[in-house]
Amino acid sequence: MLRQLHSLPGLIAAILLAALALSGAILSADPALERLATTIPAHGQISVAVLADRVTQHYPNVEQIQRTPSGSIIVYYSQGDRTGADRIDPLSGQGIAPYAPSAFSRWMKNLHRSLLAGTSGRAVAGVTALAMLVLCLSGVALLAKRQGGWRHIARPLHGNFSQRWHAQLGRIAIFGLLLSALTGMYMSAATFGLIPDGMKSEPDFPTQVTVGPAAPIATLPALIATDANDLRELVYPRPGSPEDVYSLRTAQGDGYVDQATGTLLSYQAHDGVRSVYELIYRLHTGEGLWWLGLLLGLCALSVPVMSATGVVMWWQRRRSMPKMTNNSGPQSADTIILVGSENNSTWGFAKALHDALVQIGRRVHTAPMNLLATEYRKAQHLFILTSTYGDGSAPQSANQFFARLDKVADTCRLDFVVLGFGDRQFPKFCQFAKNTQDALLARGWHQFLELNTIDRQSAQEFARWGQAVGRLFDRELTLQYTPQHPRTHALELISRVDYGAQVGAPTSILRFAAVAPQGITSQLKRLMGFDDLPRFEAGDLVGIIPSGSPVPRFYSLASGSKDGFLARKFHYCCREG
Repeated sequence: MLRQLHSLPGLIAAILLAALALSGAILSADPALERLATTIPAHGQISVAVLADRVTQHYPNVEQIQRTPSGSIIVYYSQGDRTGADRIDPLSGQGIAPYAPSAFSRWMKNLHRSLLAGTSGRAVAGVTALAMLVLCLSGVALLAKRQGGWRHIARPLHGNFSQRWHAQLGRIAIFGLLLSALTGMYMSAATFGLIPDGMKSEPDFPTQVTVGPAAPIATLPALIATDANDLRELVYPRPGSPEDVYSLRTAQGDGYVDQATGTLLSYQAHDGVRSVYELIYRLHTGEGLWWLGLLLGLCALSVPVMSATGVVMWWQRRRSMPKMTNNSGPQSADTIILVGSENNSTWGFAKALHDALVQIGRRVHTAPMNLLATEYRKAQHLFILTSTYGDGSAPQSANQFFARLDKVADTCRLDFVVLGFGDRQFPKFCQFAKNTQDALLARGWHQFLELNTIDRQSAQEFARWGQAVGRLFDRELTLQYTPQHPRTHALELISRVDYGAQVGAPTSILRFAAVAPQGITSQLKRLMGFDDLPRFEAGDLVGIIPSGSPVPRFYSLASGSKDGFLARKFHYCCREG
């Protein structure tokens, strides 16, 4: 259930998630770039009155002063029939450059907020944020389960390339993605009025103002008392209108300022709802928190990679699910094979066993462990092939097995054997297989072969187990299982050193290097310093596929990547010749 909860939203929303994440990552750079080009005065250094006075000296027809969340001061002014906007230096009031928001940034914001689809696009973006939240929570739960519990969540990851990259990126970016998803959902809900944001609460326009000559702006008490860093917006009164007032918006609240006396009128402080919304807005956009924006942008860059690796992993699981031929019905079969698997890797072994038993004349029914029937009318033998997930837990196709076992009729007692699959690097190696065996023994079922375990999908161990099963049936049982191999690398022997023959312990050290690249792409990679071999350390295992056999043989390495070659030490039990 947990894996389905993680996979389905990811598959459905993969493209949307990638689009929102990439656009968000691009937008995350805007606050940092704006901050680099902005002079921020110290707190208490400049009041709004001083700032406005300096601006007025350079822009006599100023209409409005705005301060962006990143600290830039924008002046809107008129000059004859033309209006303009300049970004200014708050310390001098002089213009720095014309202010014109980037058309690319506007387009990118529209893509991020609404997928270029208006109101319906905003709704889709909100649902996508919800999908991101579900993916984050289910993903971290799956990772903890896979690693053997929350205490081990930071330990090294195992698996193929896609599995390692998917889990590692998720482990690094989880907190940033959670923050982006939660704040994005909040803002989407506020946009559609599902929750209040406090932004529509406006102070009433003052009914009484002092009608008289306007005082110099530098002398207005309300503006003198307001720090320039707290300014959001100052709108000037209409020229020649003594009854008009300044409109003042600050980080703490909004109000109006009498242009004759400088008195603050109809002031309304921001309530908690608006303060929460503005905080969430800053956390999501990084505006005013440029460093957080960059961190969230880096986290967002992981989403396209995780989307791609997630689709690859889903396809690998789907492809590794073999099609069973001659699969008899559960009530007509004399042999039952139940499979417990998380990523469908165990199913390949089950198919090999299924086909071998069919060849010796058995009627075989193969199904997931979760489909254990309450009775089997003609079955005599039960084979259970199961892996272990995480810290001894059941894999996905077996997480309901024990509950179904409790419903099996007491008259149904089959001869059974359990075969466990796992990796000895994990402390709870094949623990679920052991738990399954104990549960069946506790119900009085007869075990016709002791529990066996297969380490890292060893085809050799599986074949030996098949021979033991065949002897019980007085038939030769050949289990032909060919594992799916990762990409291989061609190696060439560059040196061989023999020693120890004089003392009766002949030893050889073989050194291999990657075969010289032939293609243009491979040669360019070599010139740029990229090695054709993956990174490895002394003690790692290398799988060598011998000529004429699809089954790799594993050897321990005596060198690391930094040595520039791959070394393997061989010990001989007797002298050659």
